Amino acid sequence: MNKYILGLFIGLLLITTACNTESEQQVEGYERYSTHLFDYFDTVVQVIGYTTSEEEFYNYTDKIEERFTRYHKLFDKYNEYEGMNNVKTINDNAGHEAVEVDQEIIDIINFSKKWYEKTNGKMNIAGGSLITIWKEIMDEVKKDPENTELPSMEELEKARESTDIDQIIVNEDEKTVFLADENMSLDFGAITKGFVAEIVGEDMKEKGFTSGAIISGGNWEVLGEPKDPERDYWKVGIQDPEHPHQADESAVLKRIKLQNQSIDTSGDYQRFVMVDDLRVHHIIDMDTMMPANHHRGVTVIADSAVVTEYLTTELFLLTYEKGRDLVNSFDGVEALWVIDHDKIKMTDGMEERLQ
Repeated sequence: MNKYILGLFIGLLLITTACNTESEQQVEGYERYSTHLFDYFDTVVQVIGYTTSEEEFYNYTDKIEERFTRYHKLFDKYNEYEGMNNVKTINDNAGHEAVEVDQEIIDIINFSKKWYEKTNGKMNIAGGSLITIWKEIMDEVKKDPENTELPSMEELEKARESTDIDQIIVNEDEKTVFLADENMSLDFGAITKGFVAEIVGEDMKEKGFTSGAIISGGNWEVLGEPKDPERDYWKVGIQDPEHPHQADESAVLKRIKLQNQSIDTSGDYQRFVMVDDLRVHHIIDMDTMMPANHHRGVTVIADSAVVTEYLTTELFLLTYEKGRDLVNSFDGVEALWVIDHDKIKMTDGMEERLQ
């Protein structure tokens, strides 16, 4: 019998800095504020900030929401928007013609190709055709869990034929993107939140928002240290996969001290369905064509929000041994693997950050 289990679109990391009241600790005239933005990239975006007034905080939040709204439309693969060529426009024109796009789309493609070469090539933005098949399975389970069946290997192999990242052709001079394979589909879901949070975060810091954090799902873009009388770091809790929707102490496996870096978590326990005995989620291995099952969750700390998000997906798709070797090849990157809720491995640098 098929069972339907779907996680809420919430962060993979518990926020343990404080409660979400409107204002809290005062430090030299600063107060802590927190708010949530909904319906961006299939998740909840939380903004935390220490400012001198509520008006100042919400002034920054309005700017953040305005930017997230634009990028949500730009990277949307399902909907069209008037006056904008977005990811859906590129996918719809696959194999037919190049599409003129905004610079941010070219930037995220170039970043993805660069890191595809720098890593083991598991995280693939050209894998939309395979990802779509599994998303449709998840949607089917919502409607008719008893009669949902797994896709055939023939269907999956056909989709995998159109996942060659080299078939994404970027023309920097003309600012166009062309998918040479007509069956190819771009999917930036594994890196969009970090990519956008980093752009928006840097802009907010330039505008004076220098004590806060933008949290998109499990991705933290830190905007300076918290102006808190008790600490100069952020506290981030790693969720127990066995208790994905609890927000109390028993659901926290480890707590990490975060200073002037970004952190991200990828896991199989927030958004998934069970089809027979298979856990179906959104992180698909292009080699096996199946949802990855090496770990329950992977957390990465790095200097860049988009790098952390990219690497959490890459590491989730790798065995622990290969992932550990990859992390060791980079400076300033630390990682934690939740193999099971009672089996955790981590790099030495991550262990030093445990509270």
